[in-house]
Amino acid sequence: MKAFLIMLVPIAILILVYALSWAVTCGLYYLITLCFGLTFNWLIATGVWLVLVILKNIFGK
Repeated sequence: MKAFLIMLVPIAILILVYALSWAVTCGLYYLITLCFGLTFNWLIATGVWLVLVILKNIFGK
């Protein structure tokens, strides 16, 4: 049971970090679309987030 919790805690933290990253990116995208009078779309906002995550993983720190 202890090994399961040791494995579960980092996974939960990783999920929370990615969820926070997604929320911040979608929020910024929403503000940009609001400022320019464009329509906001969750699919596009999530796509922008995915591209940013993939680019960060490819090019590193």
